[in-house]
Amino acid sequence: MEMLNNVFEFYQIHDLERPSALFDLIDDAFYFAKDRQGHFVYANRLLHEHYDLDDPSDVIGKTDYDFFRFDIAEQIHMDDLKVMNEGLVINNKLELVQDGKGDVHWFLTSKTALKNKKGEVIGVEGFSRDANRSQSNFEPYNVFRHCIDFLQHNYMNSISIDELAKLSCMSLSTFERRFKRQFAMTPNQYLKRLRIHKACEFLSAGYSIQHVTMACGFCDQSYFTREFRVTMGMTPRKYQLKARENNKQTVLITQ
Repeated sequence: MEMLNNVFEFYQIHDLERPSALFDLIDDAFYFAKDRQGHFVYANRLLHEHYDLDDPSDVIGKTDYDFFRFDIAEQIHMDDLKVMNEGLVINNKLELVQDGKGDVHWFLTSKTALKNKKGEVIGVEGFSRDANRSQSNFEPYNVFRHCIDFLQHNYMNSISIDELAKLSCMSLSTFERRFKRQFAMTPNQYLKRLRIHKACEFLSAGYSIQHVTMACGFCDQSYFTREFRVTMGMTPRKYQLKARENNKQTVLITQ
């Protein structure tokens, strides 16, 4: 599909009504719609503000790779493909999302397939709700706020689960049970994923694998490489090369 010229074109092609202007009045959630190739065909006002765009039309025709670091965009793209190709409905998935300044924040994302009047899948649409703008919807998350903040600032150090339980004012068994129910992973799995997330950030910035190993709290490079491959599906070196190539392509597109 060729690059879209404006927000109306996609909906005209598929004989669909464009999203209601009411979406622009929502002040605690992003609404987005993308075509099957991952190009944004619509985004509400709040999303434009989040990425500090000069004009609402700046998002049309772009993809997640234009806004996010490679590993974040890749995960979003994989979820989109499952929604469009496998009929998956994603409901309130807790995920990290990057803003226009490069900082990452917690969001709850829900998405489903976008269909035309014939029932054919023509893309994906959904909402992402910001924890900072909608605290009432994040009460379970707020229970772990001090724990999560501690992990984000100390992920490079040795951390005991008992220490995290005390920060959350829970017994060890209660903490582990409630944490897994809320985040769909154990505290140790969460810490490991956070370290891999930080490693992606360092690798994208061009740091050596040896430096990233130590900076992200891994005991040695071989262990880091093994864990990185399990989570990301590739070695740190391959990821760094792909991220570098993706950055070059982004620069060429924007020139």
